[in-house]
Amino acid sequence: MIFNNIFKILLISLFLTSACAQAFANSQKIEDAKKFLDKFQKLSHSYDKKIIDMYSDRAKIVRIIKKSNGKTEKVTLPVKGYKKMLRYVRFFAKIKGYKNYYNDLSYEMENENVRITGKRINNDGYKAPISLLIGENSEGKMKILEEKTATKSDFIVKKIFTKMR
Repeated sequence: MIFNNIFKILLISLFLTSACAQAFANSQKIEDAKKFLDKFQKLSHSYDKKIIDMYSDRAKIVRIIKKSNGKTEKVTLPVKGYKKMLRYVRFFAKIKGYKNYYNDLSYEMENENVRITGKRINNDGYKAPISLLIGENSEGKMKILEEKTATKSDFIVKKIFTKMR
């Protein structure tokens, strides 16, 4: 009987220790994702080409095109073309002073990664939902694994990004 009670206490202790360790690891990953997004926004606002390296080479880039008739179209962009295009549009964004800001953010664990959701607001006042999946690549570096947001820029998405493979 004493052995059974000791065994139960050991199992409960082991479970609690494991749960606490997982909770600590998750909170650390969320904190790392917050720092990552801060760095992403700073690089973006300074039009630094290092922002391109923040995307995984296997990232899923999704744009929901909001058409003037109220309909939407989902387009998945090739990450290679997206990264290539970012090299060029940084120049024009800088001239225009284009910037995105991220508000109303929430951070949740999604398997081993962190899902960030909220609002993307550009300096022209356009608001769109944003969803970023942040996680480690095979080298252990934090990267954007998935980016989903809406846009009204049908031309840029369909005519330019999808052509750059």
